[in-house]
Amino acid sequence: MNPRITSPHKVIKNLVEAHSWLGLIISPLLFIVFWAGAITLFHDEVAQWAITPHHPVQSSQQDLPLGSLVKQKMAEYPVAEEGRFRINMPTALVPYYIFYLEVVDPTTDSGRQSFPILVDPKTGETVAGKDDFLLSQFIYRLHYNLHLPGGSYLIGIVTLVFLFALVSGVFIHARKLFKHFFQYRIDKQRRDHLLDLHTVVGVMSLPFTLMYALSGLVLNLAIVFQLAFATFIYQGDQQALFNDAGFKRVVEPRSKTPMAMDNAFTLIEQTKQQANFELRNVIFHHYGADNALVQVRGTDTASFAQRDEVTYRVANGAVVDKVNAEQYNVFRQGRDVLVTLHFGDFAGMDVRILYFILAMAVSAMIVAGNMLWINQRCAQRHSSPRSIAIASTITIGGCGGIIVATAVGFLCERLLPATLTARGDWLVSCFVVALLATMLVSINIGNIKRHISRLLLLTSALLFTTLIADWLMFAEQMITLWQNGFTAVIGVQVAMVFMAVIGVYSALKLKDAKPMATTDNLSNPLVN
Repeated sequence: MNPRITSPHKVIKNLVEAHSWLGLIISPLLFIVFWAGAITLFHDEVAQWAITPHHPVQSSQQDLPLGSLVKQKMAEYPVAEEGRFRINMPTALVPYYIFYLEVVDPTTDSGRQSFPILVDPKTGETVAGKDDFLLSQFIYRLHYNLHLPGGSYLIGIVTLVFLFALVSGVFIHARKLFKHFFQYRIDKQRRDHLLDLHTVVGVMSLPFTLMYALSGLVLNLAIVFQLAFATFIYQGDQQALFNDAGFKRVVEPRSKTPMAMDNAFTLIEQTKQQANFELRNVIFHHYGADNALVQVRGTDTASFAQRDEVTYRVANGAVVDKVNAEQYNVFRQGRDVLVTLHFGDFAGMDVRILYFILAMAVSAMIVAGNMLWINQRCAQRHSSPRSIAIASTITIGGCGGIIVATAVGFLCERLLPATLTARGDWLVSCFVVALLATMLVSINIGNIKRHISRLLLLTSALLFTTLIADWLMFAEQMITLWQNGFTAVIGVQVAMVFMAVIGVYSALKLKDAKPMATTDNLSNPLVN
């Protein structure tokens, strides 16, 4: 045999080593992505649970005309004339208009800043700033950018490494993939439990994780492809790239001649009445000027992942641009398909619940993979105790800390006063403090099973406390909301009860578990 030719056994061994190290390096970030992604699947339900008890909407009243609401808000706030502003329509889950205004702010370099507000469609009252109730949006941002500058690029790189880990995992287990497809050994040592959990979940969730890895990679690193295309294909003309990709920008300057905007709302209403069209939001460009444009965007309810969009010249109602099932852009259509698949937003609650279960299972697979690595290093004589301690802290403190911090976030979202200044910042601070505190107390843990059990009990206690606070503070509002059809508030509570019960059950199982006295695990602190 030619010594220069690497044997298949050595290739597999190197692949296993690369798979283990890459999994360990990206595991904390990957756990955050899947854990936060699971909760983000119910972003609007969490938002309804957080906001509507404080600001219930009277569903029996008629909505005010959108035109009068816009005029009212334009008079209330120093809206900058240049630029644009967007209005998201009320939905069954989030029953408020969301106005994304740009207000004059001399303290900023641009002279203006974004000012998103929630507006009651029945009364026209500004009920809160959009970031006052930040929990659902904060968890969503954790999912795609970790709330860090440039975080989306970091998550894109993690997703790329995760894709390699998936492919390498398939090659590693290819020989026994079908033979041991459902194998889960209950009469073996702890390492066998972890290995079987890691392998079975990995195989069963493979289509799901591949879809998430590919779609997340494209969505998070799209800016990299954009820069490459703009530089090498479009010779630096980024606007031409945007036009070809279906994202045309309004570049004409604002006219100095004022004009009434009544026709804009007529055009919006006419578009809203079209068959198989669900209005999602509208965008105004140069509002109040005679060259104003209104962009009406919605969902084609008769097609999969199809967004309809039409831009009108307000002065004469002429169509400036249009995107629909007949006039679609390949790039935008592909991106919309990926987004729809990524968030399970195509077949109702059943698919989202399935996505949630799969995402939680993948989170458990990540932890099991780390514990396998730690077990392996503990069994090796020349392993560094420091590297084992760091890996243990990352796995138990980092992953466990995210779970505890999420429960703290839900409790703070309910207990913090709605009128508290910088309420969203307070919530983020509590989340970060809980995460760091959990990581600190997870350093040099002697009995890991007992420590995990305590973290699970703490999480369950926080969830039960949130439920008690819900009914002590908003019992009457909860009942009224349920009667008016806002069932997501109770739905989120049911989910919290379910997760808390699972936490208590798992904690008790870990507490009662006894390690087997075998030669392989007597010297392993992780089984104690």
